[in-house]
Amino acid sequence: MRNHAKFLAIDHRFLLVTSANFSWSAEYGNVEFGVLIDNPNLTESVEREIHQVEDQLYERVPGLGVT
Repeated sequence: MRNHAKFLAIDHRFLLVTSANFSWSAEYGNVEFGVLIDNPNLTESVEREIHQVEDQLYERVPGLGVT
């Protein structure tokens, strides 16, 4: 199963959930949908969940000069 949704937590208060890629074409050429939620409890809960599975979601790529 794939999930195309993006989550963006802002100030541990706002949660943006959107289908949009953060790109020029998404901004100017696509029809995208999203919702901005003002709920600190929900936002912090999503942040905790993502941190708990971070190692399963992302792969560190060595040698790119980023630490």
